Amino acid sequence: MNHLSFYIHGNADGHNEILEMLTSFLALFEGFTANGGTSNGSNFLEGIVSLANIHPLLVHFPIAFLSLFVVIDLLGTAIHKPEWRNFASCLLYLGTVFAGFTVWAGMCAADTVSHGQNVHAIMERHEQLGISILALSMALLTWRLRRPVDGWGIYNIFSVVLLCVVILGADLGGLMVYKYGVAVQAVTVSDEDRQHHNH
Repeated sequence: MNHLSFYIHGNADGHNEILEMLTSFLALFEGFTANGGTSNGSNFLEGIVSLANIHPLLVHFPIAFLSLFVVIDLLGTAIHKPEWRNFASCLLYLGTVFAGFTVWAGMCAADTVSHGQNVHAIMERHEQLGISILALSMALLTWRLRRPVDGWGIYNIFSVVLLCVVILGADLGGLMVYKYGVAVQAVTVSDEDRQHHNH
């Protein structure tokens, strides 16, 4: 036997939704094992495989972690919840680590992605903002590790500045992808298909 087979038998009426979902999941798993990691002729994780570089895969993590850090840290300060601020410290640590990987991946990507002169200026600003995000998050993390942060102060101002820089950097990244199509393989859609798929 060169692949796994799964059979789940439900009750007589056949309306057990949990068993049906489990059956579908196991059938999908069986398809992966039977086809060497492919299902219905498409590659497993085909979206990741088709990426020109890993920067788009990493970039969401520092955005999420650092944004949550700022929000939770400010809320923890406002309502005097030190445990919230401790949790925010973990988010800052994760955000800083992922920011480092993301900046590295972005610098590698800048040399491999073809782009015009109009996009080059945007890419340079995006890169500068990414480095600024990494530097600010490292400074805030170092500050936090060296001494506890209590109450309102300059620390909160710098964390809000960090959030603003994250938003600006994300905006420029979105501009490059969604307006100028950087590292995107364009798909031609006929008028007939467009009308057929309008919702």
